[in-house]
Amino acid sequence: MATTYTPRAKLAKPGPAEREWNVPLNANSDALDDLAPIGGLCATPVERPSISLRIQVAAGRFQRRDGTVGEFGGSTPVNLSANSTHYVYLTDSGDLTTSASGFPQTSHVPLAVVTTGPSAVESVTDVRVVCGTVGSDSRPFLTAAGGAMNDGASFAAGSSSGLKIGTSTAQKLGFWNAAPITRPGPYIQGYAASSRSLAAYSPAISSTSFAGLSSSQTGALYAQVTDLNSLRASYENLRAFAENTTQLLNALINDLKAMGLLG
Repeated sequence: MATTYTPRAKLAKPGPAEREWNVPLNANSDALDDLAPIGGLCATPVERPSISLRIQVAAGRFQRRDGTVGEFGGSTPVNLSANSTHYVYLTDSGDLTTSASGFPQTSHVPLAVVTTGPSAVESVTDVRVVCGTVGSDSRPFLTAAGGAMNDGASFAAGSSSGLKIGTSTAQKLGFWNAAPITRPGPYIQGYAASSRSLAAYSPAISSTSFAGLSSSQTGALYAQVTDLNSLRASYENLRAFAENTTQLLNALINDLKAMGLLG
């Protein structure tokens, strides 16, 4: 019976009557070793069986935290301390690192947990995570370095706790290419009453000037000084309030412009 091959990795399956089984078996070993989920970033003792406190990590590809793919070119022999447990990993930038205290909380690529005896490597536990999804169109998130959402994309905010953008007033935010700024200072509202309804305004336009009345005219009404002063005070209060309102509006406009929300 002739040699057949597995449907996925195409590994050789010699027939029972075939000779020199070492040839397809060796070819299978090489094929398996070349597979990225098996051979890529594989941590092994330098020797088999181990006769030293040294390991090495094979070349391979890995996914960075921003979704891009990094290349690790393989390592030279790494010396480990005796009678210890070593956590072997790549940093997000692709630097091979060993630690005696465990894997870090920050972004990293876990490779292996290696235990050593007095003079040799005793065990290597493979902790690689393979077959990560990559590509900007396959990630349901923007990368930490930024990016672009698809045209027409939308965010759904929760209806219970909601969505918060920015967790500190010291963090900066900008819109429409405006330079990001920290949150503007607070507005002081001495007049606290508010309304969401704007009443209609009917202006009373004076088309003629006042002729005035002489105080010597009998039977006619005229304004006294106190009346004029009261009117002047009311007008001044209204003028000051309108000016303050305009100043507040200007401050709001300036802040919105600084954040890029207004042009």
